[in-house]
Amino acid sequence: MTIEMVKLFECGYCTHPEKVINPKGSLKKIKFPATVALLKHPTKGYILFDTGYSGKFLEATKSFPYSFYAKLTPVFFTEAQSIKNQLRSEGIHSSEIRYIILSHFHGDHTAGLKDFPSAKILTFKKAYDHIKQFNKVKALTKGCLVDLLPDDLDKRIDFIDVHPEISLSSQFQPFQKGFDVFGDRSLFAIDLTGHAIGQLGIFVSLESGKKILLCADAVWTSQAYEELQFPHKITKLLIEDGSAYKKNIKKLHDLSKNSPEIDILPTHCQKTWNLVKEGYIYE
Repeated sequence: MTIEMVKLFECGYCTHPEKVINPKGSLKKIKFPATVALLKHPTKGYILFDTGYSGKFLEATKSFPYSFYAKLTPVFFTEAQSIKNQLRSEGIHSSEIRYIILSHFHGDHTAGLKDFPSAKILTFKKAYDHIKQFNKVKALTKGCLVDLLPDDLDKRIDFIDVHPEISLSSQFQPFQKGFDVFGDRSLFAIDLTGHAIGQLGIFVSLESGKKILLCADAVWTSQAYEELQFPHKITKLLIEDGSAYKKNIKKLHDLSKNSPEIDILPTHCQKTWNLVKEGYIYE
């Protein structure tokens, strides 16, 4: 089975000095969009990959300890940019989102979860187990704002990585193993632990035969894997497993060389943002 379409949305952005992601860059601040993908599955209906920022994020970060997050990472967002409101403008009600595939538990990916109370949340158990062991303050140091998580999360969450891994097609090399999310070969989830423990990405197979990889924060920009460019040492504060992070950059580099027909889409990359601005739809 294949996915009917994928459309990307920008749900606010944060800023960081360019030098953080590129040691050769300047100290000027650049924008990192929080992009969200809407997928339409022929039988499962509408699916979101992450949820971006929301008004709940701005509200939560007004007070301590979450205000610390906002000071370190300034966020620019209007309520019209929430994925819930953007979908509504396209005639899609929040109740029509049946699944949310959550790449990891950082605030810029989870802030809109509460806007979709009927959606099943799919993620890696590895990621959830890592976060739930921490109290509110410790979780914040891991980039997670636990107040943004739904109160009924335990009832709505399903774990992709509790199922057996399967071998992936040679087209996806060097990624050799993954998880068939719905058991129909439309979406394959891969472990991209590095930036966060248990972070996942998904290979999407479209009706046209086109394939894309939604790789979340495996890299912040496409330039990283294109040029094998590793971030500044200061990003150790933002990366859970530095060794795995570097290995993922190399894997994405190899994938781009082995299968250049696959579009690799990092969540915060300018190239991904350009697709949003163009209103581009994968079909």
